[in-house]
Amino acid sequence: MSSKPAEVLRYQKRELEIEETPGFTALPTFKRQKLKHQQENFPPSFWDSLSRLFLTTRSLREFDRRTLWPSLPKQPHLTGAAQIDSSKLVEFAKEGGPDLKDLRGFQCPGIEKLDLDREAMPKQKSTAPKTSAYDPQFQQHLIDHGCYPTYYPSAVASFAARPKNFAAIFASLQKPTTSSSALTEQQFHKFLDQNYVAASESQTMSGEIRNLAGETHNSARENVLFNNLAGLIMDKKGEESTLSAPKVNSYEGNSPTDLDAGVRESLSPYIVPSTDTTRPCLPNFFLEAKGKRGDSDIVMRQAWHDGCLGARGVHELRACIDPNTLEDFNAYTIACTYEAGTATLIVYTIHPRRSGNQKHRRISSMPNRRYEYIMSQLYAINMKNNLAGFQEGMKVYENARVWAKEQRDRLCAAANLKAESEEPAFMGSGSQESSDELGMDGACG
Repeated sequence: MSSKPAEVLRYQKRELEIEETPGFTALPTFKRQKLKHQQENFPPSFWDSLSRLFLTTRSLREFDRRTLWPSLPKQPHLTGAAQIDSSKLVEFAKEGGPDLKDLRGFQCPGIEKLDLDREAMPKQKSTAPKTSAYDPQFQQHLIDHGCYPTYYPSAVASFAARPKNFAAIFASLQKPTTSSSALTEQQFHKFLDQNYVAASESQTMSGEIRNLAGETHNSARENVLFNNLAGLIMDKKGEESTLSAPKVNSYEGNSPTDLDAGVRESLSPYIVPSTDTTRPCLPNFFLEAKGKRGDSDIVMRQAWHDGCLGARGVHELRACIDPNTLEDFNAYTIACTYEAGTATLIVYTIHPRRSGNQKHRRISSMPNRRYEYIMSQLYAINMKNNLAGFQEGMKVYENARVWAKEQRDRLCAAANLKAESEEPAFMGSGSQESSDELGMDGACG
């Protein structure tokens, strides 16, 4: 005997009869969709801040919002001063006026108003979408705020704007290494096989990047979301802009134990990339990779964003160690890109320089900014032409990692020494100019 109620059985029987009715077509179910004006888009202030617009779905949506959608009609004035009978109004007020108890938000007389501490209330996160390297507007947003990609056609990012130690870094990449010179034809063809099947980004990272890193790949972390760093661009209220936090394919930093705990804590929004504080800190070496179907512009923008965040962290630490050395115009950060389609490895440097553009210093979303970040291409090599190109690419990549680690070790040692000898002064001294570029109150205090 069925355990279902009789009403349910009758309902199911009725459904069966409807389905078996000849010529009956069930009505389709409609899923509620957002209207075009309800779909996600950046706030109007984001579009107003761009000096150049790219033709994208979101930019067209914003154009439609401003030009095609009719604005709501204004409510007409129902009564004017000439239409009010003052004698009736006075008579009505003698009785106490209308009863407003049923109105939402009305507070009866005699009830004290709640004193809400708005500073203590949790701030609601903005629901506005974030722009990432996959959006062409992302690049223009960074450029307008003083972060320049390689070969940007501007005087501030020209050939003369390369870091002062550019030649020294290039020479470091040319040093012979035992591991790269020992690579054989068999290893080269294995690399080509992996490169051929690396259709996706994850396959590229799991196969070829481990080959590039070799056995000393112990300080690198893969696919890490940089969710602890302060936004690279802040608005006038000190809140993060529409830039999304990058998820880095691979980065290298020093162990948290290599740096004084007080230094790590005071500079956490700049040198501790993840909320998982066990991950390496002070990142200054990055790698972004794409599969054969990847976009070279996207991978460059990802490495550019990573490198600017890393260069800013190094800049903040150097400001706390010795602010007088900030104007050396040297690079301490490297970002690499690898494209599986062409097997091309490109190495970039990213370094800060004092902004000479008065317009940038007056940018409303970055008050009192003093520094801008410049990306310079250091090296490019095709690794699939022959064994020599494969060996050279491995040598350059290994030397770049070693050079970046030397910079981190030197900075950590200097920071620890100052923290031990002058801890009160160290914790109180900050890169005021550098922290101003983010609209925040000091980096070291």
